[in-house]
Amino acid sequence: MLTGRTRWPRARRILFLACLWLASVSCSIIVLEWVTGYLYERTPFSNGKRIIDLYLGQQPTVRSDVNGESASLASHPYLLYTHLPNLTTDGYQQTNSLGYRNREFTVAKPPDTIRILVLGGSTTFMWPFVKNPADTWVACLEAKLKTISKKTVQVVNAGLNYGTSAEALAGYVFRHRFLQPDIVIYHGGGNDVLPLFFGNYTPEYTHFRRYGAGEIPRPGEKFLLRHSSTAKYVYSRWLEPIGAVVVTEPFWEVDPKTALERVRMQAPEGFRRNLDMLVSSSQQAGSAVVLFGFLQARRQNLSKNAGAFKGFEEALILGLEKNYDVMREIAVNHQPKLTLLF
Repeated sequence: MLTGRTRWPRARRILFLACLWLASVSCSIIVLEWVTGYLYERTPFSNGKRIIDLYLGQQPTVRSDVNGESASLASHPYLLYTHLPNLTTDGYQQTNSLGYRNREFTVAKPPDTIRILVLGGSTTFMWPFVKNPADTWVACLEAKLKTISKKTVQVVNAGLNYGTSAEALAGYVFRHRFLQPDIVIYHGGGNDVLPLFFGNYTPEYTHFRRYGAGEIPRPGEKFLLRHSSTAKYVYSRWLEPIGAVVVTEPFWEVDPKTALERVRMQAPEGFRRNLDMLVSSSQQAGSAVVLFGFLQARRQNLSKNAGAFKGFEEALILGLEKNYDVMREIAVNHQPKLTLLF
């Protein structure tokens, strides 16, 4: 039978072992957190890290190994996605507080100012391909016009990476028109070719594009990610392949011959609807409109510039020609306040 004297040493031994176990666990957690924190800073899962930044409500860090065209994007409740405001990378501030690739300006147009709004895709926005915002063709246009105009000229770069006519229209209706542009330039038609590659074509492009997995964490995840390097490391691996902002159907999974046949058979009705509404809305607001067709690389250079286009050259050329036809038709219907450039 155990006496009080014998029970007390046993209790102390149990307490000692419990404390030792807790100390071991604590040390293990500290070491694990240090190791995973070290690995997290060096892991190549850039998209996963970007989503974690979005989960935490932080400005995403644009890392050198992340896909630049998507690294600058943020989801929007009714525009699908936009460019991040105040994006600074590659040694330059790439966007202002409004998300345009310009120096800071006010929404209200200053007196005696000619304001030109330029809509388009990545060939308009031009980052990450052109590092210095002053070297984009939009900025060069502004610089040229300033030398020949007695008024102040402001050319607003509202290009959107991956943007189709659908995003251009939504952006104009809900945001850009409040800038009161005197002239609207639409430079596009290229990104609207890819929706024609798919058999379940719909003019709303829901067969081609959808919103991503989202930027809002589940209950408890934000606290976990804010306080645990291990959680951040695990989540960065898990979230790496996920499109948080926007998901575009992979055209490269379509057989090139099938894609060509679909482009031949299907009319670009979505592009027609979107562009017609964009032009009508701009003209009703008092803006002159310029349609500037997408400048596609020559056939022999298409796959050199983008390896995923290999085998799709014929479909891309035919699809763009169809979109050019739409632009010509709309230019005729909306004369005389519209100019068409190719």
